[in-house]
Amino acid sequence: MYVLRKRWFSRKGRRERPGMGTLPSGVIDVAQGFSPAYPLRQMEISKPKDLPYKFICRLYHEKGEGKMDFVQRKTADTAVEHFLKEAAEKEIPLVWDRYEGSLPQCGFCETGLNCRDCLQGPCTSHPFRDQNKVGICGKDRDILGVHSFVRLVVQGVMGYFDQLADFAKGIETKEGLPKRKDQAVKVLKDYKNLMEKGNMDSIGKFSKALIDSWKAAGVYPEGIGRDLLKVSQKLDGGIGEVEDILLWGFKGAVAGCAAQMLQGRLKASVFGDTPPSDVEVNLGVIQKNTPNIVFYGHFSPLLKQKIAESAKGRKIGITGICTDIFVPPYRFAPVTNYGSQEIPLMTGAVDLIVAGDQCVNPSLAELAKIWKVEVVSTEALNRGDLSSFAKEIVGKAQEAYKARSEISKDIPDTKEAAVMGFSPKSINIGKVLGAMADGKIKGVAILAGCNNVKFTQDQEIVSIARELLKGDVFCVSEGCATVGLAKFGLLNPKQRDANCGRALSALLSSLGKNVPAVVDLGSCENSGVSDFLLATAEASKKSLRELPIVACFPEANRAKAVARATWTVAMGIPVYFWPFLPVTGSQKTVEALGKFCEEKFGAEFHVVTQKMETKAKAEMLTKALER
Repeated sequence: MYVLRKRWFSRKGRRERPGMGTLPSGVIDVAQGFSPAYPLRQMEISKPKDLPYKFICRLYHEKGEGKMDFVQRKTADTAVEHFLKEAAEKEIPLVWDRYEGSLPQCGFCETGLNCRDCLQGPCTSHPFRDQNKVGICGKDRDILGVHSFVRLVVQGVMGYFDQLADFAKGIETKEGLPKRKDQAVKVLKDYKNLMEKGNMDSIGKFSKALIDSWKAAGVYPEGIGRDLLKVSQKLDGGIGEVEDILLWGFKGAVAGCAAQMLQGRLKASVFGDTPPSDVEVNLGVIQKNTPNIVFYGHFSPLLKQKIAESAKGRKIGITGICTDIFVPPYRFAPVTNYGSQEIPLMTGAVDLIVAGDQCVNPSLAELAKIWKVEVVSTEALNRGDLSSFAKEIVGKAQEAYKARSEISKDIPDTKEAAVMGFSPKSINIGKVLGAMADGKIKGVAILAGCNNVKFTQDQEIVSIARELLKGDVFCVSEGCATVGLAKFGLLNPKQRDANCGRALSALLSSLGKNVPAVVDLGSCENSGVSDFLLATAEASKKSLRELPIVACFPEANRAKAVARATWTVAMGIPVYFWPFLPVTGSQKTVEALGKFCEEKFGAEFHVVTQKMETKAKAEMLTKALER
C-alpha cells in the first residue's frame, strides 16, 4: 500500500511546492520526501484502476518531456498491510487517505509562519512579498516561529499534568488503595508542591548540579499556576526576544518532566514495581471466540485496574493501543501502535473500545459504527465512581459480543514475543558505563516518539535502530516507539544476537538472558527514560552533557513528544527530531534551538530539514555520540 509523499521542488535557487508559492532556499531545504525534482509544470494525483489502494504522484517537467512517478509505502507492518486493500476496495477512509486528501499542505503552517492567536487573523508572514511581513499585531517571522514551538511544548506539558491530576484525584478520593501508603502520601505532597510552588527538591531524583544549571538558565519551575499560565500568555503577545520566549518554553517543559516523574512514582506506590515481563505484540494478540475490550490512549491506571478486576474470571480479552500496558498485576498486550490504531476495528473482533483523549484519533468514532462497536469515553462528565463505571464497561462488552455475533472476524496470526518494562533497578548501569569507558560500545541512543503518516509506518525507527545496534550502540526505548520496534523482533531476546554487533551482544548477554536488543523503559506516561538518565549520571559521577548519549524521535507526531524532547535537551542530551518542527520559517528560532541551547544546556535541539536515508540518520546519531 502506498501514499503520496510531500516534497519540495527546485526552481532557480528556490524550493517550490505543488499548488503553493516558493520559499527561498535559506528557509528550508528538502522536506521529508524525495530529493528535489525537475522544475514542476503540473502535478496529478491518481488512483490506477488496477490498483485502487496505490497512489501515484505524476510530475511533468516544465518543458513537458518525460514524467516521474513517486510512491511511498503506507506501512512496513505486514499485519496492517493485510487490511489496506480491503479498506480501499470498500472505500473505508483511513488515516493515509485523509493525509492524501490534505495535500498540498499549507506551507505557512508547516514552517511556523502563521498565527491564529487572536480574532483579527489569521495572519501570515510572507517570505517573498515586500508587504505582509508581520501579523496585524506586529508579530514578525521570528516571533511566529518561536511561538509555534512554545505552543507545542505547552500543549504537551499540559497532557502530562492532566494524567497526573487524574491519577492523584483518584488516590485522594480513595478510589484506589496504595500498596505503599506512606510513599503515596509523600508523592501527593510533592505533587501539590509542584503545582503551587514549583518545589522539585523534594522529588529527590534530580541532581543538585542539574537543578543549579536550570536555576542559572532561569528555567527551574516556580509553580504551575505561574509557569504554565505565564508561558501560555507569551503566545498572546508582549515584548520579548526569541531566546527569552524559548526559555519560557523550556521552563514549562522541565515542569512537565517533573510531572511525568511523579506519575511514575505514584504508580509504583499504588501498584508496586513493574518487573521486566514477557509480552506479545501485534494484531494476533486479539483473542478469538471471546469478548474483546481495547484500551485506547492515556487514562487513569486506576480505571484500568477496576476494569481488569471486573473482567477477572469472565473470559474477556483486554488489550491496549497507545497506553501504559502494565498495571500490576495486570498487563494489556499491545495490539498495534499509533499510526495503525484504526486497523484493529477491521478485524471485526473488537467488541468495545475504552478511550481516553490523548493519542486517540477522533476518526475511531465513525469507523467503529461500521463494525457496530461502541466507544466509551473515559473523560465523560458525571461518569460516576470508577468501580461502577468499570462494571458497566465490562457488562457492555459482554452484551456487545453477543449482539455482534454475525460480524465476520479476521484476526491475523501475526504476533511477536517481547520483553518490556525494564528500569534502572533491573539494568546493571555500571556494566553499561564500563563498556562505554572501555570503548566496547559507542554510547547510548534513546528511541522515542510514535508514528507520523508523513513516513512509512515503523520504517524509520526500525531501520535506524538496526543500524545503531549493528554499530554497537546501546539502545533504549519507550511508549509507542517500543511497540513499533517490538513488532519487528527487536525486543525479542531470542533475536538479540542477530540484530547486534558483537560487543553490544556481549554486553546485553552479561546483563541477563531476557535482555533484548532494544531495552524498553516503559510507557511514555511514566518516567522510565528520565529515571535511567539520572541513574546513569549518578553512577558515572558526571553530568549528562559529558556522557555519550543521544535521543532520536524518528517518526514524531504528538505535542507531548515535543515536550519530552525539550526537557531531554534541558537535561543535556542532544535531540534529533523528525519531521522537522514548524519553526523553519524563522532562521533565528532554528539557530536558538541549536547554538543557544548548546550554551545554556550543553545540548542542541536539532531541526533537520534535509532529506536523508535512514542509514545516514543513524550515522549522524552515531557521530553525535563522539562529543
